[in-house]
Amino acid sequence: MRLYAPTKLSRSVSGYGIAIASLAVASGLTLAVVHLHAPLFVARVVIGAAFMLAVLASAWWGGYVSGVLVTTAAVLFAPYLVLKTYTVAQANFSQLALMLVISILVSRVASVRSKVEAALRSANEKLDERVRERTAELERANRALREHEALLVKQAEDLGRSNVDLQQFAYIASHDLQEPLRMISIYSQIVNERYRGRLDPSADDFLGIIIGGVRRMETMIRDLLTYSRAIHADLIDTETFRAAYAVDTATANLEAAIEESGAMIECGELPEVVHNRAQLAQVFQNLISNSLKYRAGEPPRVRISAVEDGADWVFSVTDNGLGIDPQHSDLVFDPFKRLHGREYPGTGVGLAICRRIVERHGGRIWVESAIGQGASFNFTIPCQKKPEAVSTDTPKAVGSPAG
Repeated sequence: MRLYAPTKLSRSVSGYGIAIASLAVASGLTLAVVHLHAPLFVARVVIGAAFMLAVLASAWWGGYVSGVLVTTAAVLFAPYLVLKTYTVAQANFSQLALMLVISILVSRVASVRSKVEAALRSANEKLDERVRERTAELERANRALREHEALLVKQAEDLGRSNVDLQQFAYIASHDLQEPLRMISIYSQIVNERYRGRLDPSADDFLGIIIGGVRRMETMIRDLLTYSRAIHADLIDTETFRAAYAVDTATANLEAAIEESGAMIECGELPEVVHNRAQLAQVFQNLISNSLKYRAGEPPRVRISAVEDGADWVFSVTDNGLGIDPQHSDLVFDPFKRLHGREYPGTGVGLAICRRIVERHGGRIWVESAIGQGASFNFTIPCQKKPEAVSTDTPKAVGSPAG
């Protein structure tokens, strides 16, 4: 209250000052007209306009009280300036009432206008404050975004260098490991050939364990190299060809295993795809090899088919093998994950390679299976066309029993 009272008092003083000033101006103008003996019509117009302006000015700028005071003075006492014989009883009270209504309305309009202007100023100030706050927030967000983008760029550069280093390490380590393993394998074979049966039975067993371990290590190194190539291989060498070519290549590479197991490989009508021919053949080879490896008591029967599903071709490699527990349907695609014991050869990298190849070509891979009911490995290839690279070769038939 102590802060608001002086402001209210100053407004009242300024209002009374406006009222006095407007009355003084109107009265002075009236006396000048009387002193100059102006014609009656002119005098009435000038005096009426002067006091009307005084009333409007005091009501507009001075407020309600000053407007009423100036109106009352103009109607009741201003005629004294013209007629010395004038009395208040001769005043035109109907004119006074009309002038008071006009003064009050003008004061009210001015008050509403003042409040509206104050509200607008307050709203503009708040809006300006909000704009400043939002601008500051945006600037902070932009700085944070630029810092984050710079961090992402740096991380991408670091990751790129790390991938290159990792790829080089994989090749170098694999090649460097292959040579000593080859030497161990050669001399283990020599020792086994020269001294088998000449030492005690335990020594023969130890030699067999050494040779088996070396072979497993060689297989693991080869699979690591294959997995590394699948991760880092470029996709610029894609072409349009019939998927049956990839199946032909896979079955040709597995010819010995197919004959040994007595497997039946059946292949339905397969479409043209845009893919890397060698990598798609590797996918089919790994999936068919799994079906041959994890077979049940009867000879393996593998069915390869494809159906169009929206924007994708869905390929399926279905067998009658041991099957997979559904709770392990995602685990089988992780590197070096093996769900069966060592009685089945392999390193557990084949399905991981399939997933890498499929995903790098814009597809996905999954398995539908149950224990003892075989497995169906499915993967997708986008239905895109590349007419300029369409192959015109005729694929050889796939689907007759092997062996």
